[in-house]
Amino acid sequence: MRVLLTSNASYDPPRGGSTRSNLVWLDHLASAGHVCRVVCAGDLNAETNRGAIAIRSVRELSRHVRELGAEIERFQPDWVLVSSEDLAHVLLREAAAQAPGRLVYLAHTPQWFPFGPESWHPDPSATDIVRSARAIVAIGRHMAGYIKEHAWSEAAVVHPPMYGAGPFPRFGSFGTGDVLMINPCVVKGIAIFAALAERFPDVPFAALEGWGTTAADRALLAGLRNVRLLSSVPGIDEVLSKARLLLMPSVWYEGFGLIAMEAMLRGLPVIASDSGGLQEAKEGTGYVLPVQPIAKYEAAFD
Repeated sequence: MRVLLTSNASYDPPRGGSTRSNLVWLDHLASAGHVCRVVCAGDLNAETNRGAIAIRSVRELSRHVRELGAEIERFQPDWVLVSSEDLAHVLLREAAAQAPGRLVYLAHTPQWFPFGPESWHPDPSATDIVRSARAIVAIGRHMAGYIKEHAWSEAAVVHPPMYGAGPFPRFGSFGTGDVLMINPCVVKGIAIFAALAERFPDVPFAALEGWGTTAADRALLAGLRNVRLLSSVPGIDEVLSKARLLLMPSVWYEGFGLIAMEAMLRGLPVIASDSGGLQEAKEGTGYVLPVQPIAKYEAAFD
């Protein structure tokens, strides 16, 4: 079987939970003998390989649709997987036009969906394409329910098998280490994180930069004497091993909470907001707190 995945996110390197999840799914397909390719965004125009997966990174946004169409023509995939990181839904439209009857929609981030109250770009015609897809895949029960409610479609729940089989290292050391935040930015609740750091000046805090971190976020954290800003690392254990707990005060609607699962499997307490799918990720573990969600968004450049 030939599988082509497309997204307007970087896959080499991967950035964010959705790209990591998709790559894990492709890894499993490739290990079973299926031929897997990716057409995605990237810092450079490049053809690279991640194990058995071929990745075509396209730097210029204006070329993404054209490159996807050309790749479908060359590769002749049996299935085209369109990940929801496609704000204008142009990849979705191209895949539906060039590979009719072979489209699968991977629903990760509700802000990118063409439907629902959290959508940044509501698009009825794109919603119709999602409804007509051969399958919709959701990463959890909460997102499947959201899709059922707002797109009137059934989604198959496939939890990304990205945690491994264990045994997992034990990092729990509540008395020492940093209060950690991943991807410090406005939508992930950096204001709450910064306020707590100010409230507890003798407790060390650390924040691992992510896709949403802006110059303004870096400046805010630089002004707090007990906060360290960490650069990205090859493996998340390098950061989790130095933490006393993980703080996830997200104020936007989360699809799930993969990093919460990774931290808890390693013995770290996780304090999270009640935003969207975080409630599912934290089900039965406690330490879920209500937050005031984002009421509206505005366009701006960093």
